Amino acid sequence: MADAVIESTDDIVIDTVDGVGTVRLNRPDRGNSVTPDVVTRMGDAVADLAETDGIGAVVLTGTGKVFCAGADVKDMYAVYSADGADGLMNYLAVTWMPAVQRTVRLLWNNPVPVIAAYNGHATAGGLDFGLSCDVRLAASQARFAESYVNLGMVPVAGGAYLLPKLIGLEKASRMIATGEFIDAEQALAAGMVSEVCDTEDLARRAAEVARQMTHGPVATYANAKRIARAAATVELDAALKESLAANIALIARPEVRSLVLDVMERYSLAKASRAGRD
Repeated sequence: MADAVIESTDDIVIDTVDGVGTVRLNRPDRGNSVTPDVVTRMGDAVADLAETDGIGAVVLTGTGKVFCAGADVKDMYAVYSADGADGLMNYLAVTWMPAVQRTVRLLWNNPVPVIAAYNGHATAGGLDFGLSCDVRLAASQARFAESYVNLGMVPVAGGAYLLPKLIGLEKASRMIATGEFIDAEQALAAGMVSEVCDTEDLARRAAEVARQMTHGPVATYANAKRIARAAATVELDAALKESLAANIALIARPEVRSLVLDVMERYSLAKASRAGRD
């Protein structure tokens, strides 16, 4: 298939080259963070590519120095400003977290190979999106954190289940409990990613791995993937439901609610400071 940009928006770029589709978050000024709308379109883009004739694999990546910073705080703050603390908590429970989990299911269940190319830092949901892919590559500058704990929440995008499956319960428990960063070489040693590349070589290498995984018929890999993931699919679905229920209960607790609202207040102060400098 010839090179073709099949969709280009301000925040997501989708293209195809030689049988490989690429979905790239294109919000570098926002750390490639996602709103419910953006994360929904990202998941739909990966799913749509899998149904496109001639596409045998998909690469998920980002623009700039960040793969994905998780939730867009600006979006959350807009809801907080309009609807108050109760409105924000309802938004997280009813809109934001379900949208994220829908995309995780689309990534996990995609019939073609999906390769996460971590071009930079990946935190919270940003990390977890990659965990739900088939293969993960990282730029040497990338760093990773399950930073939900900073909001008093559990990983809602599958990380509480997928991270221990990849790196073992002990290492995953430490990341989830501390929110600490690990670098690309640590992620490689732990088994979170399979390769670390120079930043400028990541896109080429991810496309190369993707093409290698299109060796057989699309239907052959789709069936093998479904069989290989059958038990884990049931377990992941249960974990997603449990993590959503846990976070809904947690954000009703004063100490967790306070952590979330502290982020909103810090964002407000930073916004006021920027306005003052202007």
